Parts: sequence; structure tokens; C-alpha cells
Amino acid sequence: MDEKTVNWAVVGVGDIVGKRVGPAIHQQPDSVLYACVSTHAAAKEAEIASLAPRKVYTELEPMLADPNVDAVYIATPVYLHAPQTIASLRAGKDVVVEKPMALDAAEAAEMCRVAGQTGRRLAVAYYRRFWPRFQVVKDMLDRGDFGQVVLVRMALHSWYGPDPDAPGAWRVKRDLSGGGVLSDVGSHRLDLLAWWFGLPRRLVAEVETLTHDHDVEDSATVLMTLVDGAQFTGSFHWNSKTWTDEIHVVGTEAKVALHPSDGDGAVVTVGRDVEHRKIPNPENAHYPLVDDFVRAIIEDRGPRFTGADGMNATQIMDAVFESSREQSWLEVDSLE
Repeated sequence: MDEKTVNWAVVGVGDIVGKRVGPAIHQQPDSVLYACVSTHAAAKEAEIASLAPRKVYTELEPMLADPNVDAVYIATPVYLHAPQTIASLRAGKDVVVEKPMALDAAEAAEMCRVAGQTGRRLAVAYYRRFWPRFQVVKDMLDRGDFGQVVLVRMALHSWYGPDPDAPGAWRVKRDLSGGGVLSDVGSHRLDLLAWWFGLPRRLVAEVETLTHDHDVEDSATVLMTLVDGAQFTGSFHWNSKTWTDEIHVVGTEAKVALHPSDGDGAVVTVGRDVEHRKIPNPENAHYPLVDDFVRAIIEDRGPRFTGADGMNATQIMDAVFESSREQSWLEVDSLE
């Protein structure tokens, strides 16, 4: 392995960068948080100071012209993901882009095409793929422990109802976010589904705004048939002051319950034998993602999960929105 320090530029200075991405870059031993890019640098002075970058840019282009920047982490609203990623790739930078990858699958596909054309690395910040608790499910699937998988159930219900005119409320504006609860938090769960099972065969969905005065959905319910015939039910809601976040994978021989899915426990049942496992999460949720990307650059390999992997969740979301509009079942696996 060649000795190298990876100089990062972070585009966008919000909560995720301040609480997770910035600290992950600082903690990674071969990384430097070299630059921050914020069009509101004056208003974000305190946040930027806490990140302690060596340089601050107020526009993307001067940062991309800086030959010292090796990797770019894009943490801006979703409508900026595709243009900023493509510009960064064409400038010769490797890129990690926040989820969801883009406003739609067409944009995501173009991002992947440019990554291939330029020979640069592209990853999407679906960091849960790196967590041991979700790897347990993948390992069980790979070994065939479940027997025939017959049901996958995901549910996420919480309350998110900001004033659409409040600063930072871009998530409830469709032209900025691409969608509501499905795009913001459902995408993480759909990414896990795609990692474990690939794209579904077909789906039918109901996507609505039931409670809030937003132009994005606060409710989405989905039925899917997965590629091997297993059934999937998913419900994602921003309009309940009660809370749940759960994932269940059920097979003829075994099942796994992750409830809460981001907790530190898993219930693994094989036949009638029930095992309660303690599976701690990473101290910093983003660290394994950042570490793998840095290792990929230093070791001159691809990241463990690529832009093409990250595109799957966006393809599923496109199909969910289309099915709801058409009020009909939609074939999905042909989109691969």
C-alpha cells in the first residue's frame, strides 16, 4: 500500500457534516478535512470553524480547481447532487454523495456513467450497509439460513412537520428533495432491501400527503414481490407522534427481527430457538463508509459499495411514485 493522505472537501455544512461526516474524516487516520464549500459561509461561520478546514470556499468551481483536493463529500439538498457530483468527477475528484443519490434514476444513471467515463470513484452515503447488524442479515441470506424467504416487513413511523418556509426545510419541497418521507428516510431502508435481495420483481404503492401542508408525501405504503417470490410490505410515515422503526426478515426456517432497526439488538429465531444478540453500532455512523472510501483510494481499488449500488434505491422510489400515480402494479426488475 502506498503511503498517502486523502484531502477531503465537504460541500454543504449542515447537521450531518457537523455531527458525523466531519468528525469521521478527522478520525480517519489517513484523511484531512482540507476544505469546506458553503454558499452561506458567513452565516455558517461557527459550524465551519468547528470543522477546522484548511480552506473555505463559497463556490464549487474554485474548490474543484484546487489540485490538493482528492475526494469530495457532497452534503447539499438532493437537487444539487447530480450537477455537483458530475462536476466533481469531471474535475478528477473521487466523490461520496449523500442519499438519496439524485432526484430520479435518470440523474443517478448519468452520475454513474460519468464516473465510469472519468475513471473516478463514486459512492453513495448509505452507511447502514457497513453496520454489523445489517451484515448479519446478509450473511444469513448468503448461507441460506432462512430457507425460503417468504416475507420482508419494514415500517418507519415518526413525526416531521416543519414550516415549509423555515430555513432548512428543503426536505418538504419536492423540487429540492425529490420526495418526502420516502426520499429522506425510506431510501435508507429500500437500499438495504436492494442490497439483500436486488431490485424487486414488481410493486404497487399508495403515496399520499395525508396530514401536513407540504408538496411532498408524508405517507407511503408499498407491496412488493421480490425476485425469488418473497412478499414485502413497507410503510413509511412522517405523520405519527408515536414512533416505530423495524425490519423483519422471515423465512421457512428462520427469521430476524431488528426493532428498532438502528438499535443495538437483534432477535434471531431458528425454528423455535430464539437468540437475543447484542450487536453494537459504530460510534460514528458514517465512519466505516468514510474509512472504506479512503482505503479504496489508497489501495487503488473501487469502494465496497459503488454509485451503481446506490442507484437501486432511487430506481425503486421512482417505481413507487409511478405506481401510485398510475394506481397499478408496476414491473421493476426490468429496470436493471
